[in-house]
Amino acid sequence: MARFFRRGADPAPPTEIDPPAPAAKPRDLKPDPDRIGISGSVPFVRLPAPDRLFADRARRLRDLARQGHALGAYLGFLAAVAEAQDAVQAAAAAIPVAVPADLAVRTGNGMPPLSSALVRDDPAFAALLDNLLARLDLSGAPDAAQAARRSLREASPEDRQDLALQVFEGAFPVDRMAECLFVAAGLQVALARQAAALDAKSLQPVADGVCPCCGGAPAASLIVGWTPADKARYLSCSLCGTLWNHVRIRCTACGEGGGISYYGLDEVSKDVQVETCTQCHGYLKHLHQHRDPALDPIADDVSSYGLDLKIAEEGFRNVGLNPLLLR
Repeated sequence: MARFFRRGADPAPPTEIDPPAPAAKPRDLKPDPDRIGISGSVPFVRLPAPDRLFADRARRLRDLARQGHALGAYLGFLAAVAEAQDAVQAAAAAIPVAVPADLAVRTGNGMPPLSSALVRDDPAFAALLDNLLARLDLSGAPDAAQAARRSLREASPEDRQDLALQVFEGAFPVDRMAECLFVAAGLQVALARQAAALDAKSLQPVADGVCPCCGGAPAASLIVGWTPADKARYLSCSLCGTLWNHVRIRCTACGEGGGISYYGLDEVSKDVQVETCTQCHGYLKHLHQHRDPALDPIADDVSSYGLDLKIAEEGFRNVGLNPLLLR
């Protein structure tokens, strides 16, 4: 029987935690290195590197699938999706990324610079999605996946655009979940390319749990191990792959810090936990990437699904989003 264990605080706590500060206007929020237990300045964001992001994810998914995992078949399927994503971004690497027409307006008003205009106005996204569907190796995939790809390839441009807009906004039609996965995979490639072309210094906090690049929800929380942010906490965007700094031991959904606990399962790596908040009853996966650099926010969220099932029994709801594992 699985043993569910609780840790009352972050296993690698910061040296000093101040009481939560009064709520500030989104544009006034700034990451405070002193409240995450490290000295010196850490970058607010780390933009994605599309040339490595999907290849590294595919490798992680393959490794997890080979470990005799109960979800091995699904992890292998997602590895094929990530490999197709990597091939698509490589093919598009020489194509310049279009600058969003409303970039200055959005950044000047404290909004994420990347918007749904990517889907509505950029014809490159439609071509990218076509390329992804063509490159997907679905040999051995379930009939539902085959049918979803076929349905998307036969759909009108207007229908596919409408579905992509819904996925971008986090609204997934229940009757088209399988199609949403492929559309989300296309969005991840397109948005990662767009985000990588932004000026990191121009980005600013938007709100708790909101990506400063595209407005997406986090897939997971990471304790990173790279210089100069060693052991700092970053949230990983579920769509564009951007990492943004967030205070340790503070809820990513409601911003409270008084009711935070960490849970894990014996059957799941000790470096993969859930962070729970008794104030809003939300939870988010919490990955100690500084101890295991191979951890991936999308792949390891899927492989630790047992934690989701167990924590849901405790009355918590997931406040993050993994478009490749719609709960």
